[in-house]
Amino acid sequence: MAHDLDRCRVFGVEGELLAEGFVREQEASSLLVEAEHFSGRWLSPGDPVVVEVLSAVQGECTFDAAVTWSEARRIGLAGLRLRERLQKRAAVRVPVELPHRVLERVVGTVREPLEEPLDIVVLDVSAYGLRFRTRAEVETGTHLALTFTATRRPLDLVLEVVRVQELRSDHAYGSRLVDPDERTTDALFTFVLDEQRRQLAERRDSF
Repeated sequence: MAHDLDRCRVFGVEGELLAEGFVREQEASSLLVEAEHFSGRWLSPGDPVVVEVLSAVQGECTFDAAVTWSEARRIGLAGLRLRERLQKRAAVRVPVELPHRVLERVVGTVREPLEEPLDIVVLDVSAYGLRFRTRAEVETGTHLALTFTATRRPLDLVLEVVRVQELRSDHAYGSRLVDPDERTTDALFTFVLDEQRRQLAERRDSF
């Protein structure tokens, strides 16, 4: 069974995007795709295709496969042969606008309270870092302790500020997670995929 409805794209062998959606069921050599929309020609039994699956567990996997059946919103695929697996979790990020408050910084292994709370807005999230904006000036190399509350369970993160971008009225900071464990990166990557799905559904419903 697929992990929490992994995203999926189906291509023709010449690279044409034919369908995009989610993996409803997955076995060793077969997939059931729930397609949100078809953007190319109709699929017929026996058609060869290339399938990309973005999985929170396995990263991005590319398979060769063949269509077994196709109807309005579902596609059956069989004969899966793994072509490539890429651990691209660090590159997969989602834009958000999530207010948070930072109360502490980290110096070495010690947490120290900030003189004033740092109000930030998280602008995008990946499994290994965040980008946020704030009116305050923060030096690169600073380590901040953040309780990230948008995931299914709050995550206690330590962020190292690695770059800054000057905006009109405030600053945008890129940060990386400091020594995250696998549970933390898995939770963040799952959040990224869930949020991508939510935003895609929201855009689809607005049409």
